[in-house]
Amino acid sequence: MNSNGKFFERIPNSIIFLFIIIVFFLKTVVYVFIKLQSSGIVLGGGSDASYYHGYVQGYTNLAVNIWPVMLRYLNDIGLYSREGVSYFLFLLSLVFIPFITARLTGLSFKKNQKYYLYIILLCSVYPALFFYSFDIYRDVFMVSVFLLGCLSAKRALDSRNFLYSIFYFIISIAIGMLLLELRAYLGYAFLLSLFLWKITFTKRRIIFLGALYLIVLFIANYIGVFESLTEYRAGFEENSGGSTLGLDFSNPALFIPNFILSFLGQMLGLYVTNPLALVLLLVETLPFFLMLLYVMKNIKLADSFVRFLIIFFVLYASVWLVGNDNLGTAVRLRMYNYLAIYISFFYILRLKIQSVEAHRL
Repeated sequence: MNSNGKFFERIPNSIIFLFIIIVFFLKTVVYVFIKLQSSGIVLGGGSDASYYHGYVQGYTNLAVNIWPVMLRYLNDIGLYSREGVSYFLFLLSLVFIPFITARLTGLSFKKNQKYYLYIILLCSVYPALFFYSFDIYRDVFMVSVFLLGCLSAKRALDSRNFLYSIFYFIISIAIGMLLLELRAYLGYAFLLSLFLWKITFTKRRIIFLGALYLIVLFIANYIGVFESLTEYRAGFEENSGGSTLGLDFSNPALFIPNFILSFLGQMLGLYVTNPLALVLLLVETLPFFLMLLYVMKNIKLADSFVRFLIIFFVLYASVWLVGNDNLGTAVRLRMYNYLAIYISFFYILRLKIQSVEAHRL
């Protein structure tokens, strides 16, 4: 894939659009068929939906996050239905998430039709988003909230009007607080990124910051900052049924090698244990990895919004790569990292195209 994105030029727009229609149609047919069969697809954390429904029904009063509280509130006002919420989540994954992701890239359907269609297709074929819309899991809702937060942050960072920028910055903080209640470290990473976006990147600085990052992680682990995460991670070994990497973070000297292995196994999905993991590697991880390389190669083009996304990527991954050792759960957790890179890739690609066109004039 070269810097001009000529790889994407090989397929006619009409073919890409046809693929999108086919994917939308097949996903709808499969979803309806499985729902009619009263079955579901589980990809890690299969008891979540049943727990949430049990909370709504009053079988338990222990809320581990705000999602079951929201569902119970809907039930209290007569608007809750397990199937209804599931269908709503499916619509979010089918329509809302692909199109808001495309919007975040700054691509225009009229001016950048091919790339616009590609990002829609990429989100449409993203397996995890589809799998977790079959029941009342919180994942699709959280991704939607995260993308709304990114949109608000983008407007705050792009605006030259001070009052307009402050308005959207406050909205971004409010959305970050909601993410905090949905998943604490997701919210923390989002909120911290709002205040760290001024960190600039160059290829040389990336190497320096990468080395500094690993040193900081090592020191943080050595002084016990990650102690609760490593203890939580240890619990996966007992309940995983063989779905863990089996990395032991208790030895400080091996923290960095284990962290790198965790990145390779969980973020890049290189620990392939079954055919489904291979499918995810090809459909999810391969595009992500190629786009990550492109973003790093063209890091000098990163503006305030892309820097926000990259900083979020690092902060968020730093927590879950240490705290999680379940490969199925990793598929859920990494969605935000993948989407951040998807957006950054097409965003930078658009900037490069605009730069080339400006030089031609």
